[in-house]
Amino acid sequence: MKIYIAANNNISENLICKEKTDFLKKFSCLNDTNFVLSEPSVIWFLSGGSEHRAIEQIEAQNRYCFLASTKDNSWAAATEVKAFLNEKGIKTKIFNVDSITNLAPLQKFLDEKDIYDNTKLALIGKPENWLLASVPDYELLKEVLGIEIIEYDWSEILQLKDSNFDEFDKYFAKYNYKTFEKDRSLYNKMLSFTQGEDISAMAISCFEFVKKHDYTACLPVALLNTNNIPTVCEGDLCSAAGIIALSRLTGKTPWVANINAIDRETVIFSHCTIPLNLLDEFDVTSHFETQKGSAIKGKMSNQTLTIFRLDKNLEFCFLALGEIIESGDIIQACRTQIKVKMSHKSTFLLREFPLGNHHLIIPGDYTDILAEYFTNKGFRIV
Repeated sequence: MKIYIAANNNISENLICKEKTDFLKKFSCLNDTNFVLSEPSVIWFLSGGSEHRAIEQIEAQNRYCFLASTKDNSWAAATEVKAFLNEKGIKTKIFNVDSITNLAPLQKFLDEKDIYDNTKLALIGKPENWLLASVPDYELLKEVLGIEIIEYDWSEILQLKDSNFDEFDKYFAKYNYKTFEKDRSLYNKMLSFTQGEDISAMAISCFEFVKKHDYTACLPVALLNTNNIPTVCEGDLCSAAGIIALSRLTGKTPWVANINAIDRETVIFSHCTIPLNLLDEFDVTSHFETQKGSAIKGKMSNQTLTIFRLDKNLEFCFLALGEIIESGDIIQACRTQIKVKMSHKSTFLLREFPLGNHHLIIPGDYTDILAEYFTNKGFRIV
C-alpha cells in the first residue's frame, strides 16, 4: 500500500512527521517505506488547500482510497477532489482516518474487480422500436460497463433440442392454460442456450416473438429470473445492464416493470412477467397487450423496495426507496401490479425527468451499495 500525504504549504514538516509517526503506531503492519512521493494508491488529506497536490497524483486507469479526518478541512478537500474525479469516472472512496481500525477495507476496495468483467449479454431479436430512451450504443455499453452485446435470432433458440428439465412443471403444471407445452419447451431451450453459449444475461424481443409464434415468453422469462438468469423483455438494453448489476450486487434478480401512473405520493408499476420468488402468490392469465399466450398475475406483500433505472447515455441513474401499499387489479394494464408510496422528490423526478419507462424493482434497501457502485463508475444519481 503506497500512501501520499497531501497538505497545504502552511503545514509544517514537524506536524507531518508527527502525524506519520502516530499513523505508523496505529497500523504496525506499515513502515516508512509505505509513504511515497508519486504513484500512490492511497492519498491522505492532511489539510484543506491540498486538492491540487492530490490531483497531480491521479492516473485515470487506477482507483484510489482517500484518508480524511475532521481536522483542518481535511474532509472538505477529499470531498472536492472526489467530486472532480467522479465526473471523470475515476473510482475513489473516502475513509475516516480517525475511526478505521485496520487497513483491510482499503485493500478490499483497491483489489475490487468490476462485477461486469467477462459479461456477455445475448440480444435475441432486435430492441422493440418504441424503446426511444432504452437502447445504449453497443460500444458505449462495452466501454463504460464492460458488457458485450452478442446478437442472435430467435431461430437459433427454437432449433435447439427440447431438453428434459423438470423445473417448469414444478412451478406451472398445476395451472390449466392452453400454451403450457409450448411455454415449457421454450423455457427448456432458453435455459439450454444460456448454458451452451456461456451467456450471462438475455434481452429478448418478446413482441416480435409473439407476433410470429402466437404465444408469449412471459412464463419462461419469469422462471429464468427466478433462477437468477437475468432476462429482460422487449430487447431493453438499459434494463439488461441494470439487471445484471443488481443481481450481482444484491444476489437477487429484480423485476422489470412499466410505469402506469404517477401522482404526488404514489407510483403504479406493472408487467406481465416477474421473478416468482418475489411473489406471495400468483395465477397464470393472458398477456395484456396481445391477449395471447400466458402471463403472471402476482401479488407482492407490503414491503420496502429499491427502484432503479439507468439512462441510455450511461451518465445518470435513478435510485429511490418505496413502500408497497397495495397490489393492483387494473384490467387495462399488465397483469402483475403494485402501488408504491415514494417521496415527493422521487415521484417528481419520475414524472418530470424520467430516464425511461422500465424500472427495476427489488425488495429491500440496496440504495447504499448501488449508489457506491455506480458513482464509482462515474454515474450521477438522481
